[in-house]
Order: sequence, then structure tokens, then C-alpha cells
Amino acid sequence: MNNLLDTKTLSFNEFIGNGKIYKVPLFQRDYSWEEENWEDLWNDMNFAWKNKSTHYMGAIVLQDNGDKEFLIIDGQQRLATLSIFVLAVIKNLQNLVDQKIDSKTNKERIEVIYRDFLGNKDAVSLKESSKLFLNENNDKFYQHYLLQSREPNVYRKLSDSQKLLWDCFKYFEKKLEKNFKNKNGKEVTNFLTKYVSENLMFIQIVVKNEIDAYTVFETLNSRGVELTTTDLLKNFLFSFVASSDVDLDRVKEQWKSIIDIVKLKEFPDFLRYFLNSKYQLVSKRELFKKTKRLIKNREEMFNLLDDLEKSAELYVAFGNPNDDFWNDKKIERKYISELKLFNVKLSKSVLLSAYEKFNQQEFRKLLRVCSIVSFRYNKIGGLNPKVMEVEYNKAAIKIFNNKIRTAKNIFKNIKNALYVPDENFKNTFSTKTVSTSANKKLVRYILLGIENKLSGTDLNYEENSSTIEHILPENPSLEWEEYFNQEDQEKYIYRLGNYALLKDFDNKKADNDLFKHKKKIYLNSEYKISNEIKNEEWTPDVLQNRQKKLAKIACSVWRLDF
Repeated sequence: MNNLLDTKTLSFNEFIGNGKIYKVPLFQRDYSWEEENWEDLWNDMNFAWKNKSTHYMGAIVLQDNGDKEFLIIDGQQRLATLSIFVLAVIKNLQNLVDQKIDSKTNKERIEVIYRDFLGNKDAVSLKESSKLFLNENNDKFYQHYLLQSREPNVYRKLSDSQKLLWDCFKYFEKKLEKNFKNKNGKEVTNFLTKYVSENLMFIQIVVKNEIDAYTVFETLNSRGVELTTTDLLKNFLFSFVASSDVDLDRVKEQWKSIIDIVKLKEFPDFLRYFLNSKYQLVSKRELFKKTKRLIKNREEMFNLLDDLEKSAELYVAFGNPNDDFWNDKKIERKYISELKLFNVKLSKSVLLSAYEKFNQQEFRKLLRVCSIVSFRYNKIGGLNPKVMEVEYNKAAIKIFNNKIRTAKNIFKNIKNALYVPDENFKNTFSTKTVSTSANKKLVRYILLGIENKLSGTDLNYEENSSTIEHILPENPSLEWEEYFNQEDQEKYIYRLGNYALLKDFDNKKADNDLFKHKKKIYLNSEYKISNEIKNEEWTPDVLQNRQKKLAKIACSVWRLDF
């Protein structure tokens, strides 16, 4: 670590002084701190004030740009907020000047504070130069409004980040007004110049390039919203074409299109599945490094953006069965719905690769493979998802390199590792507990899957009007203790063998009655999974035997035979 960075501990005063200029890379994220973050900072400053002690504010990561100029790789939220706090102090002093309270002294205080914390005056041109420059979307507002003490004309027309910048200023203005009301200016100045500037401490980390910065992020947890893979990649792509307005506009447009589709928060996952659909498995921590290695020139950069843009809508559609993408693809929609129900995302890498290479029929078969494998492996088996990720990645690479062209061959490749054998599946299903309070849809899906097998129907778990009946009720009466003691009730209420299907009217009629009273309702049910319940009583042994029978049926429902 020492070879790639220079570190030192500095107070806010030392950090912002000495004629240094700090710039947020033009294309880094917008200002995003909200009141909760401002409140934390205010409390930190008050802690330093009241306890007369230093307070650690985390690491600020900078990239040396030469001539006392630094790019803020991580820390822009804290530096921007502290600068706005300084502006609020100046506003407090200006209010005193306007009220003719110690006007001359407070004017001098304003000049000194501005010079020390916000701007430098060039010795030759005598022009003021800001010490801090924000990103492309925020800097104009910061320079022309906040630094010039100008209120925006129409607040509602500001962008979200500009509103946050202005709201931050108003937040600290109110805090200072409340805490230093009826003062002469000395105390609020002392609060800033002594306790805040001298007692808020940072670790300054100076790196040479983005790769070094990323290495730092792997080992440091700095305060605030850390720089993400998304930020690093965006900065890299934009800086790659910064010398050409035409290329820069194109990159901006494509980047915006991708982010609008997948959303900012989801982008790292999208990028990861995208890379894993073509290349050797990459972890979240390696995303930026891996992506950067793929880009050696502008052509490769634009090719990557084109591929990302093309895959973005597909990626989003894989997580949403109601996406317009599936409008004329009823079968595909069914399997996408099931994968969403199982909360299994790991198949996205193999699906991204296959959609590009397979015909529609083979892709449908692959969706079925992923659904059934996921049900057996994840939802019933509860097995290690890391193994699934590795196997899907291997299959995706083979598809990408045209070594696999059918769903059958994919299944052959993953079967040993991911397809739970029938005997194991039956044994696990036979004792499976799935709570209706947390997974009601999954229970309906399982019951209707078995019902369809028994009755030869094709009922959809999302559309069918059946309701889930707990044979041993969720809230059993004391009479039920003759059959299930308290311990058994907790153990068996949410077992799959304790569920049946009924129409809503029949379910309400059954209510919490004893089994002997509800039995007629089951026998008269239109659902075969219910009218085959012909036992004389309902006990733990009867329930377990029923669940074993359901397990055998389930094994034939969720089976792949290639």
C-alpha cells in the first residue's frame, strides 16, 4: 500500500489551506447528501466544540493533478458540505452586518473566512478563484449561486442535486441562527476557525491513478457514500474521450441511456452479469479493473458501450415478467416469473449469453432448465449459490465461444453440480417448511404445480383464485392440542404437507375447526390435492406421510429429462 499512495493526517484547516485547488472530476456523481447526513456532520462539529477534542472524519482520497491541484476521487460529499457550512457561517455574519451589529469587524471576518476556506485571490490578476470545483452538473450552481450568496430564482426548476445543495445551505443557516442568536459574530467565527477547522481531522490519501484509487477502496471504509464501480467506470470512459466534444457527447448519451434503463443502483450488478456472460467469473471488487483491461482504445470503448446498451433492456427484462419485452412471449414470461419468484438472479449470466446465440426454441428450453434447476437447488435444496454462479459462468463462456449451442448441452454441463438427484430432492421436500407469512406465492406455486399434475390442469399460481388452507390452523384452538401439542404445532403448521387448496368461501367456512369438521369440505373440493385427503384424523404422522406422497409427485413435476 505504501508504494502506491501518500498519506497524512490533516485538520480541515490544513487540508483546505496552502493555496490548494480541489476538483471533483467532471463526470463523477452529483451531490447526494441529505438531511440525515447534514445532521451527522452538525453533531460531529458540536462534539468537537463541546468536548474541545478532535473528531475523525474519515479518509479523503485525492489524485495529484500537479501544480497544487487535486482531483477528489472520494470525499466530495464531505468537502462540498463543509464548504456550504462555511458559507452559512458567512451568511450569519452578513446578517449581523445588515443589522449594523459590529459591522466593520464582521465584514473583516467575512473576508478572512472567505479567503481561508473558500477562495484565493491571484496576486497578479487580483481575481478570486474558488478552492473547490464540483462536477459538471453542480459546479455552475455552486460557483454562481452559493459562493455569490445568490438565492435561486425558481427553486422547483432546480435539479435534484442542486436542490440538495441549496437545502444544505438553508439547513446550516438555520442551525447557526438558532445556536448563535443575538451574538456579535465572535462566537460563530470561533466555532468555525477554532473548533471545526482545527478539530475535524481527515486522513489525506494521495494516489497516482484510478487503479491505485480502487485498491484503496478495497481496504478503506470512508465516511459517507463511497466512490463506486459505477463512478470509477464513468470517470474513466468520459475522460477517455474528453478531448473530442463529438465523442464525449456520444458517450454521455449512451451512458445516460444505459443508466436510465438499468438504474444507477443496479448498474454494478448489471455490469457483473454482463462480464460473467462472456469472460471468466469476476467478483464485485474486481469489476472496474476487469472492465478497464477490456478497453485499450476508443473503438473498444465504443464497442463495450454498444454491447452494454444492447444488453441493458434484456437484463432488466430477465428480472421482470411484466416487462414489455415479453408481450408476445407467453412461455418465456412464465419462466421469468418463476425465476423472479425463486429470487434467483445467478442465471442471468448464462441467459444473457444464450439469448444472443440461441434460437427462440432453444432459449425457451434453457429458461425451463434454469427454472427447474433453481427450484430444486435453491428453493427446496437451499444449496450453496456460489457453486451455481461458477457453473453458470462456465456454461455462459462456452455459449459465448460457440462451444455450446443447445439447452440440452448446457444441462449436461451443469447437471452433476446443480441438478439435485431425485432421491435427494424427495427427501428434502418431505421435510420442507415454507411459511405462508413470508412466502405465500411460493406455497401457491408449489401446491398448484402438484394440482396440475394430479388433475391434468394448467392452473397459473398468479391468476388462479384458489386460497391456501392450513389443515392444522395457524391459530389452532385448545382442542387441537389433543392431536398436536404446542411444540408440534410450531413444527408442523408451515410444513408443505399441512397445506391444501380451497375456494375462498370454503376456506372461510373451514376456519380453525378441527379436522373432523373440515374433512367434508376437503372431500367436496374441486381441487384434487384437497379431495384426496381422506384420513380419519389429522396427526403429525398423517401429515408427514402426506408430505412424502407430495414429494414423489413434486419430483415428477420439477424434473428434467434430456
